[in-house]
Amino acid sequence: MASTIFLPLALLAGLATAQTFSVCDPLNATCPANAALGTTLNETFTASTTALNLDLWNITSGTTAIQFGNNGAELTLTKPGDSITVESNFYINFGRVEMIMQAAAGQGIISTFDLLSDDLDEIDLEIMGGNTSFVESNWYGWGNLSQYNALYHPVNGPQQGLHNYTVIWDAEQVQWIIDGNLARNLPYDKPSLYPQTPSKLKFGIWAGGDAKAEGTVTWAGGKVDWSQAPFTMTVQSILVTDASTNTTTYTYSDRTGAYKSITSTPGISSAAKTLTKPASSSPIASATKSWNGLSRTSKIAIAASVIGVLVLIIIAYSFVCVVQRRKGRAEKRKADEAWEEQMNELSVYRAKMAKGGFAVSHLGHGEKF
Repeated sequence: MASTIFLPLALLAGLATAQTFSVCDPLNATCPANAALGTTLNETFTASTTALNLDLWNITSGTTAIQFGNNGAELTLTKPGDSITVESNFYINFGRVEMIMQAAAGQGIISTFDLLSDDLDEIDLEIMGGNTSFVESNWYGWGNLSQYNALYHPVNGPQQGLHNYTVIWDAEQVQWIIDGNLARNLPYDKPSLYPQTPSKLKFGIWAGGDAKAEGTVTWAGGKVDWSQAPFTMTVQSILVTDASTNTTTYTYSDRTGAYKSITSTPGISSAAKTLTKPASSSPIASATKSWNGLSRTSKIAIAASVIGVLVLIIIAYSFVCVVQRRKGRAEKRKADEAWEEQMNELSVYRAKMAKGGFAVSHLGHGEKF
């Protein structure tokens, strides 16, 4: 196992990366059950992918900043304040997460994926955009900020190509595996320290170098230079296996935060049903999904094509109108000439009538001229 501990950065990382908020903390309250994955999810993203499946994923920030290219899902930051976070709508209760990805390049830019539970157990892998030689692993139990667990592992150019980052997690140990090699092994310790409760998968990209805390900026590698934007994290594929199968939900039976307190409900989970149901046959739904998943460039090209067609239709319609107007004017001119001729004839007729030119004798002697 090749890894190096950088104590100053590890201390800063503890301040920078720990999650400190949960909608409902099961250590202090009775919380709703967690929806289980209960199966294996295996997704590969390509240029033909239209969108993330929103039955499985929740995009909590940066909804419009995810596009799809030949190498996978592209998560891109373009300006200060941008961030992208995707989290699963399901939980796993131990299992395996494998992500093939290329981290974003850029000083102060952080590409990450982690497992996070409602009581703030956390398993992390984070990559600094300006560090081309190492990636960081980290973990927390119960969101305990007094823990300083960051380790840095050598990786050859995490921003220059795709790498396989895998976490294998069970009741005995957590293993971080990078490109098929074991980078770190964390054995089970005390229940209040070891991450051991049902967790969501989260991944995304954010600007740690724009943080207000100087410790976070230092940990991230320095201030972000936005003149170098865009910064793109690429995710080619995600494999998630829940250690429990045929499970619909996970529930905390007490407030100990220990894995033995977690109870499961048998059945086919919503996620499993989503993964096995056929694609929607609705043309409108398919068209909408296809449009939402297109890249910004493709949308612009399509919009330009549609506008071009509309312009041609308008030109053609205007041409027809002009022709019809000219034809109408010509017909009107002929009608006016005919009417004028008839009026002239009528005037001559009336003049003759006034002179008695058309009087007829009662005796039948003929016309009078």
